[in-house]
Amino acid sequence: MELCLLGILMDLFALKKGHAAHQERIICASGEQVLLPCGSDSPYTRWFWFPLTSRCASITGESVEITWGPTKYDVTPIRFNRRLMYQSPGSLLLRNLVMSDEGSYVCRLPNGSETRTILEVTTGCHNNLTVSSQWLNLSSLRLSCQPCHSVKVKGGFYWMVNSERLGRRSWAQKSHSGSYVMLNPLQPDIWGRWECRSIANPTWVSEICLKQHTTEDAASLWLFHPSTPWTAATAPGEPDVKGIEVWIWAAVMAGLAAVPVLGIVVCFWKRKLAGRKRKRRKKEIDNASLRKPAGVLLQQNEELLERENLEETTASLHYAQLQLPPGKSPFIRTPDSTTVYAAIV
Repeated sequence: MELCLLGILMDLFALKKGHAAHQERIICASGEQVLLPCGSDSPYTRWFWFPLTSRCASITGESVEITWGPTKYDVTPIRFNRRLMYQSPGSLLLRNLVMSDEGSYVCRLPNGSETRTILEVTTGCHNNLTVSSQWLNLSSLRLSCQPCHSVKVKGGFYWMVNSERLGRRSWAQKSHSGSYVMLNPLQPDIWGRWECRSIANPTWVSEICLKQHTTEDAASLWLFHPSTPWTAATAPGEPDVKGIEVWIWAAVMAGLAAVPVLGIVVCFWKRKLAGRKRKRRKKEIDNASLRKPAGVLLQQNEELLERENLEETTASLHYAQLQLPPGKSPFIRTPDSTTVYAAIV
């Protein structure tokens, strides 16, 4: 692997007693190697490591001292075994970098002076795998695990979270092959070290460290995703209160708009139901009439006919015209050709 010296301004000088600490920043990719400078070859020089996140580094406390055992490969903490080697004059060579190696490496001399190197590890090819992350919005994150080269991996992948197998969790949705994991909504359990492992090739292991973003990081994320609601009080992993309020108001307005439509639908439904009831009642009456005997129907028809004739007789007026011959009746004296009308009830 190439020696990673990106971001280093090599301006080492002799450190004297009481001199301020010298600080450098180095940026490397996973799988590369880095030289941690010190500038002193004293046997009393001490090295300390301050990891960026203790949870990702799987240590307790804020720092740990780096020591060597009987052999040059026996290093404490054990995570550096066979990866951290001493280089003259007084520097350290760290190989096969992983993201959990991030942090500050301090070389402390006997006179109290220090050389501090801040190491930042980015996504890269490590053990034939590349693990990366992508923020979709302030509450959704996607992890991906792909082979470094265009090689088809048999059996897919599985994930470890802080040394525990991911398994089935409501906030983590995995693809069929396990190459992608969607984290939504974000939970406190997601922060730390994520490992992607090949099922068919156990030596293919790579990792990524997830740390909770600060308010400044959230503002930077919002610049790349302007459609995502963001306020200074909102950070990844926290619920988006403003977005929830907007959805509540939208649901209320939609409900109010649906009330008139629902009223119209209910009105038409009632009218249709009343029409069906009338048709059903008429059909029942017709069926009942058909089930009656013929004699009963004939008697009912005759009674109805008599009732109608009676009503017609009592309600009619009949007129008769009588014409008396002239000179026949001595008791009625009327002029000739006189017509007398009589009303008969």
